[in-house]
Amino acid sequence: MENYTLTIKNLKNLPRAFILESDSIDRLLVNPGRKLLGVERMNTAFEATTTWCRALGEQGFLPDNPQKICTVTVLAEGMGHNLPAALGTALAPGRQRGDNFMGVSRFALSKGVDDAYTPFDARIKYLRVESPAPVWVMLDTIATGATLVRGLEAAFENAPKPEQILLGTPAGSVPGMKKIGEVCAAADVRVTFFFFGAIFGLWQDGTALPWCHPDTILAGTPRSKRNQELTARIFNRIEGFCAVGDCSANFFDVNEAEKILHEEEERFGWKLP
Repeated sequence: MENYTLTIKNLKNLPRAFILESDSIDRLLVNPGRKLLGVERMNTAFEATTTWCRALGEQGFLPDNPQKICTVTVLAEGMGHNLPAALGTALAPGRQRGDNFMGVSRFALSKGVDDAYTPFDARIKYLRVESPAPVWVMLDTIATGATLVRGLEAAFENAPKPEQILLGTPAGSVPGMKKIGEVCAAADVRVTFFFFGAIFGLWQDGTALPWCHPDTILAGTPRSKRNQELTARIFNRIEGFCAVGDCSANFFDVNEAEKILHEEEERFGWKLP
């Protein structure tokens, strides 16, 4: 089992948030980071997610009775991280209530003159919440928050609402967290965010989550300070170079992930080392 650090970040008028750091998260987000693809990325993502789920138990976020806990797998990133197995590994020999599924596809809207970033909306394509429990453990990348906003709205309307959601995000932003927090508050559902590595700034395209963005928030730990220096070199201090790229493609369509990275390198005039 790997060591981890969990650092609380008190952000004004926003839900409770933590930054989780570990060696496996560094491999996902720093080095090799964008070049870690396919099954190698799946294995590392599973390790990082298992570490997060173990931290949930060790730090008192989970109820003692595992039957009061379920996972909600957001397709397709939750599949890449194998969230149900990660939680099951952390809870063993106990067993969670079950797994549920949410398929949501987001799409860009027109960017207005006053918009800080391109806004997105999303369509619900699949929803299965047949094993609900009072505590939902979820995981997804959060940029504008559109995917989970629509997904949670649909889930709350079609299934028993949870008492709380523990939401891990392998790469997430404050704007997205704010919108998801508003949806949960309106439904009287408590939500706690766990950001892997950092709370990333959101680039103007509404998609990229860059280490070098001025809005990126670090944990303030020795590891985070080392990562700040290293990512500044890797990404050449470019404010829009994304830490993760296309998350689904990273796992399941490596050729597409490499194409996206090459296009990004051409756009910013910098090749990742």
